Amino acid sequence: MVALPQLLHYHHHFPKTHLQTSTFHRQNLTKRGSASLTRTSISSDPHPLHRKCSLAFLAPLEAILFDIDGTLCDSDPLHYYAFREMIQEVGFNGGIPITEEFFIENISGMHNEELCGVLFPDWDLQRARKFFEDKEDMFRRLASERLEPMKGPT
Repeated sequence: MVALPQLLHYHHHFPKTHLQTSTFHRQNLTKRGSASLTRTSISSDPHPLHRKCSLAFLAPLEAILFDIDGTLCDSDPLHYYAFREMIQEVGFNGGIPITEEFFIENISGMHNEELCGVLFPDWDLQRARKFFEDKEDMFRRLASERLEPMKGPT
């Protein structure tokens, strides 16, 4: 997952995307004090107030669920398998399968848009998009068959 500073850095790569950051101050309902929180959202709408419907106006934000791979489920092994198969198919690295170490150091945690330039700098955008669509299809198929929730408190 890309951290906010990285997202701000890559924002110029996605001209139709608008990054909005707003800080708000809110009294803690338990009377322990107050807190300032920063909300960040990505939208394709350059005028977020013009949206017809926003859940933010319907109810106050009471919780945020933040998942890092391995918290709710561990999908990295399935991403590794899908990448290994798809990359080998297109002849990356001379057709030699990538290692798990290569996956962790060069692929894991990156977005497909970033990986296009890293893995396939000579490919045109259409070919790269098709590759990543096929890779995501393979991952979703694997996830529907094999992905299990992490054991832990319920």
